[in-house]
Amino acid sequence: MRGTALSGLARRIGGAGRAEAARAAVAAGLTWQTCATLLHRPAPYAGAVAAVLIVETSVVRTAGAALRYAAGCLLGVLVAIPGALYVEPTTAGLGLVAFASVLPARQGFLGHYGLHVPTTALLTFAMVRGRHPGELGSHLAEIVLGMAFGLACGALLFPAVRVRSAERALDDLRLLTARHLDGLADAAARHRRPRDVLGPTWQDDLDTALGRARKAVEEAHESLRWNVRPTARRRRWHLDHQVLHSLTEAADRAAATGRLLDAHPAAATGARTPGTTGTPCPDPYPRLLRTAALCVYSCRGGRPHPALPATRHALARLATTDGDPPAGTAGDPRLLEHLGAVLDRLATPAPAPPARPHRPCTLQRLSPR
Repeated sequence: MRGTALSGLARRIGGAGRAEAARAAVAAGLTWQTCATLLHRPAPYAGAVAAVLIVETSVVRTAGAALRYAAGCLLGVLVAIPGALYVEPTTAGLGLVAFASVLPARQGFLGHYGLHVPTTALLTFAMVRGRHPGELGSHLAEIVLGMAFGLACGALLFPAVRVRSAERALDDLRLLTARHLDGLADAAARHRRPRDVLGPTWQDDLDTALGRARKAVEEAHESLRWNVRPTARRRRWHLDHQVLHSLTEAADRAAATGRLLDAHPAAATGARTPGTTGTPCPDPYPRLLRTAALCVYSCRGGRPHPALPATRHALARLATTDGDPPAGTAGDPRLLEHLGAVLDRLATPAPAPPARPHRPCTLQRLSPR
């Protein structure tokens, strides 16, 4: 029964969580053994706790956790020692130390590691007051060793490279944005509102996908910092940031276009806008939207789609039409402005990769993007 429960729990835990738990377990075991051998501590729980608590999902987060943990412990010691040595009676000193340690812990600059300020302060107060400075030194030494092993295990034991999840999130955003642009073209060509073609929640779905992609790319970029794995050093994340910025521009402009088409019945129902003589939404504008959707779907950090230059040229000709309002805009030039901004962003060339030192007589395999 216990084995079945444990196996079910293990299946529910993700791969990244298992790797982080494994690094924390190794760090705690090494800390316990080292403290027992070098410091002759029978139960070095403080060091093991420090090792477990600072191991995070990335090297950068582990270093930040170790810094905040150390700051919390140091601040607790600095608050407790004067109160333990100079405040009488003991109850007054304890109250003063508790008050002075809880205040900085509640400020939030240490995050949840602020809990260690009053914890360390009260332990330090008890040890100093009870004339056990050796116990205090051993306790702090345990914490230092725990942080050291936690940092080492977090940085060296196969630190996570969260690239695949970011690539999947970008693919989802790319596909959804292209589908919505194609849906906007269909709504314009059929003289219908975008919400009737794409559904009432299409903008919320686009915002959700955009937020997920931003978070995934940020986490992937964070996982590559200070990462010693060769797969992390070979990544070219300037291309992924370029793709994210382009897709963000396309998604924002698609949402703005949908709001304009929803707000102007003439653009969605085929009615004429008062004071204009143009026929709303004939073929050119929906066709350009469909081509833009194809270009968005091909936005992967390399060369833009071959149809992009011709689409930009056709849009420029459409926007400079004299006399009547541009065809397919229902008298609102902002529709063409949004489409032009999308095409201009997609045409932005990717930045050049950083120069690498030349290695003579060495064949380098270039991984495809």
